[in-house]
Order: sequence, then C-alpha cells, then structure tokens
Amino acid sequence: MAIFGVAALVIAAMWIFQVFLLQSIYLAGKKSQFIADTNTMVSSIQQIQQGDLLTSYDLISDLGDLAVSNSYYLEIADAVGNPMMSYNAMGERSVLKNNSLVRNQVLYTLQLEQNQNNVLFFEDTHSSTSQDYYICAVRFTVAGQELTVLTETALAPVGEAVDAIRGQLIWVSIVLLLIATGIALYISRSIAKPVKQLSQATREIAKGNLLVQVPVQGKDELSVLAQDFNIMSKEISKATALQRELVANVSHDIRTPLTMIKGYAETIKDLTGNNPEKRNQQLDIIIDESNRLNVLVNDILDLSKLQAGQQKMNFIQFDLAQKLRDIVGRYALLESEEQYQISLSAPEHYFIVGDEVKIEQVIYNILNNAVNHTGADKKIFITLDDSQLPGRVLVRDTGKGIAPEDLPLIWDRYYKPYKKDDRKGMGTGLGLSIVKAILEAHHFAYGVDSRLGEGSTFWFETAPRGKKREHKNG
Repeated sequence: MAIFGVAALVIAAMWIFQVFLLQSIYLAGKKSQFIADTNTMVSSIQQIQQGDLLTSYDLISDLGDLAVSNSYYLEIADAVGNPMMSYNAMGERSVLKNNSLVRNQVLYTLQLEQNQNNVLFFEDTHSSTSQDYYICAVRFTVAGQELTVLTETALAPVGEAVDAIRGQLIWVSIVLLLIATGIALYISRSIAKPVKQLSQATREIAKGNLLVQVPVQGKDELSVLAQDFNIMSKEISKATALQRELVANVSHDIRTPLTMIKGYAETIKDLTGNNPEKRNQQLDIIIDESNRLNVLVNDILDLSKLQAGQQKMNFIQFDLAQKLRDIVGRYALLESEEQYQISLSAPEHYFIVGDEVKIEQVIYNILNNAVNHTGADKKIFITLDDSQLPGRVLVRDTGKGIAPEDLPLIWDRYYKPYKKDDRKGMGTGLGLSIVKAILEAHHFAYGVDSRLGEGSTFWFETAPRGKKREHKNG
C-alpha cells in the first residue's frame, strides 16, 4: 500500500508541475525576466552621455547581446517615438517592427503616463500569426532629453508543449503504476510470507507443538528473526521437557518415601506395635524417609528462590580453608562406618569474600555428589589450590566418570546421568543446579573435568574474574 502511495504522490506531482502549473510558471518567469532586462537596458543608456548615445560601442554591444541571447526586439526612440536605434532578433515575428497600429497604441499609452522611469507592460496575441507576445515601454530623461525604450519578446507555444507532455505523462503514469505493482508484489511475497510463517508457527506453539521450526532463507532481518524464533522454540521445548522430567522425578522421589512411611506406619499399627525392637527399626526408617522428603522439599525451595533472585547474598570475609576442614570433619562417621577416605589438601588459612552459608552449601553438594558416585575404593580428594589467582577448590572422585555428551547437561535441574546402582540415597538431582545458581550469583567460574572410567573433578574458583561469568566443562 505504501508503494502505491509513493507512486501516486510522484505521479500527482508530475501532473501538477508539468501540466497544470507549467504554463503559469513559464509566463510568470518570462514576464519577470523581460521587465528586468528592460530596466537593465534603461540603466545602460542612462550611464552614457547623450552625444555618445548613437556611437557608443559598449551600448551597441550590450543591446546586441541582450537581443540575441533572449530573441528580443529592442528600440530607442525620441520623445515622440521616432526611432533612433533598434536591434531586431525576432525578425518578421516582431509586432513593433511590422505593425504600426500596435506600436502607435503603445506610444500613446506611454504618453498618457505622467511618471517617468515607470515601465509599462503589455501582453497580447498577434492577430495573423496567433503568436503571444510581451511589450515593455518606458520613458525617461538623459542629459535634458526625453527618450523612449521599447522592448518586445515572443512567447513560446507552451500550450503545445503542455499537450505533448500530457500525452507522455499518461504513459509514464501507467509505467510507474505497473512498476509500483511489481515492487509491491515482490515485497509482499518476500516480507509477508515469512511474517505469515512466523505467525503460523507462533499459533502452533500456543497449541502445544513446541517442535515447530520456521524456514530460514537469506541473511536479512526477517531471516535473523526466524533463526531467533527457532532457537526460542528449541529452548522452550527443552525447558518444557526438563519441567516434565522434574515433575515426574520429584513425584517419583516423593511417592517412594511416602509409600514406605505409610507402609511401616501401618505395620507398626497392626503388627509390631508391641515389639520394641522391630518397632524402633521401622520408626528409624520412617524418620529417614521423612528426612529425605525434607531434603527434597528444601532443595526445590532453595533452587526456586535462587533462580528467581529472591535470596540475597550476604557477602562477608571468611576463612575458606578452615571451612573445608570443618566440613570434612563432619564426614568422620561416614569414614568410620562405611570406610570412605576423604583427603583434604589446603593451606592453613585462605580468606575469600562471599556468602559463607551459600558457599558451604556448594561444598556440601559437590562433596555429597562425590560420595554418591566415587569408585569402589571410596576415595575422594579435596584440594584448595592457592597457587594462582583466583584460587580454586577441586573435588575429585574415582568413579565411572561422565560421558562427554552428558557434561553440558549435569547442571540442569534434576538431570541424572548416573545409574541407579550407584550409592543408595544418591540425592534429589537438584544439588548441582543449586551449586550453579549460587556460584553464578557470586560470579565465580565453575566446571567439571571428567573421563569415563577415571572419575570426575568438580571445581569452582574463589573470586570473580571481573564481572564475567565463566562456565567450563573439561
């Protein structure tokens, strides 16, 4: 529509200026220029002494140039109109030269004019040739003698030119409209089609078809938009799949302890209520399963708050080396009862700035992950490397390792690349997602290096590198 509007404006402007206004513009310009040239001629004469009027080379040259360049008839006459000097560049078309009646009428009108130096303007059409013409007449005094200047010019047949232009403009208008139609159709197909495809794809996503993709053609803005739409569609599909998996896994993990709690509670009620030994064993199981539920709910709440930005970080300076020793000390029972070997290598003191509680949660989650998935030797190695800046905490296990295709996914919510035959009670599947959220809130770089059959090393740095978040998988 805009193309047609522009074409219509161009055509309308051409018709207005080339047809409707051409003649009036030409006549107004011609009249103004003709009167100005007459005044120029009078000024030239007034600069020459009367005795030199007829012999002045400069005057004769100026009049000749003015007449030839503009196709004028120029004449200098005395007070009663007797010619003294003339220059005719119009030939037989000159009315003043060839029609004494018109010339006498101009001189008579000039004599009736009382004011000198006032240019009188005449316009008429030659009766025999139908030629339009302009005449100017002015009377003035030079060296005590009155002189008369008569000038004449013929008008070009503008009407005929307008008729010719009108015929040409009709074809030009038709061609412009055809071109505008072609451009409009091309733009409509090149722009409207991708827009319709995007609109249709959006409706498909609204219906639940998250796998819809839009064809990408070219490198223009619409193609970039289509490419971004496809990326968005993939991310939405991925997020939806993770959400469904999260709901399914959480539901499964909630159902299992609830089933056990309910089963053992009914057993105590109906069978073992009077047997203290069995009753206490079953009550311990109920307590353990309740704790599992509590951990799961707390992990879900922590992750939701961290990702929503609702938990504020309380940044303080604390001794990370001492914090690591405190945490490892709490695993003494696990080492004595299940023969785990947790080795810590750290300097005596190492101070960092961060949220002490949240960093402690990060260390616990990574360490628990290592405990759950280390090898048969049950060895875990914790290192606080202060040999470079920023320092780095590394937790290495000797387990089966993680497949390369799983490495980018382990930080997602509830992603579990491990087998169910790993350590019983392996966790909620949200621990690494919580680690990711806390470290990114601190702007600490983090990552994992892993090889199948050799174990995995989870690490995070202890200070931000500028404001850039760094996430690496080795």
